[in-house]
Amino acid sequence: MHFSRCTESRWTWDIPYIMPAAGGKYLVAGPLRIESVGPAATPEQAVAMVVDRLPPGCGPAFVGTPEELAAHEAALLSVDPKDTKHSTG
Repeated sequence: MHFSRCTESRWTWDIPYIMPAAGGKYLVAGPLRIESVGPAATPEQAVAMVVDRLPPGCGPAFVGTPEELAAHEAALLSVDPKDTKHSTG
């Protein structure tokens, strides 16, 4: 089972994925295909291993492509907190 941080293709490849393994177990790998996170005895364990390795700031899937996600994240990083105006009411 692969996961993506965006809803449209070309999908992101920055989240580990889950594969079936021998004996009804699971293997968590990635995000690169040459990386292994480790075995999991249950689906719940496998999902927990993926969640523990989500990228910083990862939230719900972004509606769009990986390029649109990257532009969105870059725009968020370029906002200077001192430039935001807060009402002191």
